[in-house]
Amino acid sequence: MRGFFYPRSVAVVGVSENPANLGRGIVAHLLAFGYQGQIYPIGPRGGKIYGLPILSQVEDLPEPVDLAVILTPARFVPRVVEACGKLGITRVVVESGGFSELGEQGAALEDEIRGHLQQYGLRLVGPNGIGTINMEIGLALPFSQMGSPPRAGNISVIAQSGGVALHVFAMMARDGLGLNKFLSLGNKLDVSENEALAYLLDDPGTQAIYLYLEGLEDGRGLLSLAQKAAKPIFLHLVNVVPETAAIGQSHTASLTTDERVLAAACRQFGILWIKSQAEFLVGAKMAGQPPVKGNRLVVLSRSGGEALITAYSARQWGFELPPLPPPVERLIKERARSGIIKPTNPIDLGDIFDFSVYSEVMGALCQTPEVDAVLLNYGPVYEAERQEAREMARLLVEQARAAAKPLAVTVLATLEEGDFFREDLKMPVFHFPGEAVRSLAYSRVLWSRSEASLELTAPPLPAAGQIEALLAAHPQDGFLPQPAALTLVSALGIDLAPWELAASPEEARAAAVRLGYPVVLKLAAASLVHKTETGGVLLNLKDEAAVDSAFTALAKIAAEHLPPQEPWQVVVMSQAPGGPEVLLGVRRDRSFGPLVAFGAGGVGTEVLEDVSLRVAPIPEAEAHRLMAETRIGRLLAGIRGQPAADLGALGRGLVALSQLMMQYPRIEEMDLNPVRVFPGRPGLLAVDARIKVGQAD
Repeated sequence: MRGFFYPRSVAVVGVSENPANLGRGIVAHLLAFGYQGQIYPIGPRGGKIYGLPILSQVEDLPEPVDLAVILTPARFVPRVVEACGKLGITRVVVESGGFSELGEQGAALEDEIRGHLQQYGLRLVGPNGIGTINMEIGLALPFSQMGSPPRAGNISVIAQSGGVALHVFAMMARDGLGLNKFLSLGNKLDVSENEALAYLLDDPGTQAIYLYLEGLEDGRGLLSLAQKAAKPIFLHLVNVVPETAAIGQSHTASLTTDERVLAAACRQFGILWIKSQAEFLVGAKMAGQPPVKGNRLVVLSRSGGEALITAYSARQWGFELPPLPPPVERLIKERARSGIIKPTNPIDLGDIFDFSVYSEVMGALCQTPEVDAVLLNYGPVYEAERQEAREMARLLVEQARAAAKPLAVTVLATLEEGDFFREDLKMPVFHFPGEAVRSLAYSRVLWSRSEASLELTAPPLPAAGQIEALLAAHPQDGFLPQPAALTLVSALGIDLAPWELAASPEEARAAAVRLGYPVVLKLAAASLVHKTETGGVLLNLKDEAAVDSAFTALAKIAAEHLPPQEPWQVVVMSQAPGGPEVLLGVRRDRSFGPLVAFGAGGVGTEVLEDVSLRVAPIPEAEAHRLMAETRIGRLLAGIRGQPAADLGALGRGLVALSQLMMQYPRIEEMDLNPVRVFPGRPGLLAVDARIKVGQAD
């Protein structure tokens, strides 16, 4: 990746003297940004541009350049890439459009280019993008109009859309945020977001990353990078709903990602999933500062009203406003006129006009480990005190930096005061207190992630041999027969209600006697996935007559609802004691792989929509966090003196399911629903299972 950001020479292919030529924009940007390397414009008509001669073809280069940028009609790109490979150029950026985003003909051009990449060992960024930028060396390859160069700084951007990136650059500059590096992914023919992200996570000049994607192919690879990251990753991916699918496919040939899965994965691995550029601009203002390591926030405010607004925002984002340290309390009492300022948090400093008090308070807070972050509502400032107030602000910023104490600043004064912070103090500021609190919360996510250690591998299951035999006995794709599914659940060590199979009323009666009344009868057939919808589950059967009647009813249902000649059986199961019902499930996602689900079970699963997700595998501690995210999980933990259910048994069940999915790729999805738990008593009982498998190899 370094070759795309630090080339010593650049060839721009597709340049002409025509004022409307887009390749001219690339050369213009290289010159405007101050690129000091050698620039070689190339175009078939020759001529001169910006004092540089235009070579007629790639083969006319006096030496292999470090990087070639191609902006020609799509049909010519494969030949130009091949010419680069023959000349020994190893890094190519293709900004031309007209490839897979337009259909089969464009996809065929991409296939041709892939062949050249493999033949010559080339690496390629694009196509259908706007190249790369490195503010450190003045490298700027976009052909699009950019106006003035963006402010140089510590934020790097990876984006599939050039338009989104250029818009973000402009807003970053307005808000005092500086760009370090940029890479436009386009169609991701070769270089992917994960490869670029891995490079920027190790890049000394980058302290925060904005990642705009329209499709995510390797979500699991992204999570693997995120769990080791020491920098905030702002993921802007909104192609997650049906309304975005068509434009995502036509723009960059991108497929839709599942919204709920994306939200769960980002929460689990500490990625900041944002829904707008505005959210990124708010969060990025804490980039470069020490992370917020806890929930304890102290607010300094000259406006009582803004202090009130800040306190509400703090509650919204999960911050505590702890009592002030005793030295700070004494200081405020001594300096407040008439003693009307209360030494509370937020600290309302509206009645204190001695700005030295602010720095004394800040100094005390910087030395207090129990304070995780400070928020300053700066202003309002009157003209006569402006210089003194600015010196106070400078000192507070210096104190915070020296003590590695996170400091967020909201400017409640004129626009000029905001400019002072951005330009003189190199401190991005917030327009409103709620934005500042949100940014501190984003910073806290980074610290929480650094404390987590989530493995993407799982230990082997103890009953692996039995599970392999069960799957081998059913090599076809589709749902496992009910008896096989129930047997597999038992092999995982998850308790099931006792059950037997019956092929006749006589066998059903005998099974019921052995199991003990009351019992449940369930119709079992390969095509019968949702038994309750066809009446295929009959409950609370208390004697032989009820069992006979139930078997006859199930036989009739089989005749009416099953395909002709499909074999069927009846599962006779002990009726489980009453208790709350939950769902334990797993399935595979196209991008993130195996997922674990927990939530409200029984017939209420779809109605209540009380389900939370995790990327598998998960340790037991993560299983408990998963359960605590749901309403049913919090209820089962015991509230208002109510006894708790056996969350340990549920957690172990979720862990076992996650391990199963890691070790057996044939299993596509599995639901244990319902699973009954018994508050105040140990254990659980699964009473049904549904397992879908793929074709055996």
